[in-house]
This record gives sequence, C-alpha cells and structure tokens, in this order.
Amino acid sequence: MVNACPPQSDPRPNVANFITDDDCKALAGLTVEGLDTLVQVVYDEISKQDPDSNIVKVDREFLSDEDITFAKDLGKYIDSKLSEGKRLNMIICGDIPVIGWNLQLEKYKGQNIRAYYVALACRQVPLCTKIEL
Repeated sequence: MVNACPPQSDPRPNVANFITDDDCKALAGLTVEGLDTLVQVVYDEISKQDPDSNIVKVDREFLSDEDITFAKDLGKYIDSKLSEGKRLNMIICGDIPVIGWNLQLEKYKGQNIRAYYVALACRQVPLCTKIEL
C-alpha cells in the first residue's frame, strides 16, 4: 500500500535491487517516460537476472491473444506455465478487464511465481509494486 505520492525517479539504477531484494516493494519511474518504459525496464531486468524463467506481460492485448476473459481462464494459463517447471514472472499492466484476477493469484502462494503490478500512481508517476505471493 502506498501511503504517499511516490516521487518520480529514474528506475534504471534501482531496478536490479527491486527484482532481487524482497524488502524492496516498489519502484517508481519517470512521468515523462510513462508506464510502458517502466514495464520494459522491469521486463528487461527480469530477463537478465532470471533468463530461464517464463516472463508474461499481462495486458489487454495478451488477454485477447490468449482468449482470457475470466479469472478461472487466467488460472488455467498460470497452471499451464507452472507445469513447465520454470519460475513464472507475471507483469500485470494496469487496468486489466479480468474481474478477480488478484484473488485468483492468491491460490498460488508459495509456488514458483512472482507477480508485479504496474500502474500510474498520483501525479501520473509510473509505479511498479510486487504482489506478495
């Protein structure tokens, strides 16, 4: 939970710690670069640090391509990825139109999955937070 507006900052110097350090819960980006840049910075760092994992960017386009409409459909997709035996890193981008997606993720607590939620905070500051699983 964010109790105050996050100050915008260049995410690049801090992204490595954000991915590896469980105590680092949020990463702010630059307003002028927008949300897509922060998503790409996080995606690239996960690719660098955990190259053998599955990395999925969950946005409206992904949901349409995978024909995911309901939370249970998202659960089936997650199950299929976890069955491959690799860590699953999910980057959830903003307002996805799947009602209950966050509740669906709760069933994966303790499994080989990490989830990141990226959205605009106040003053349009891009913000990426880790979802505790």
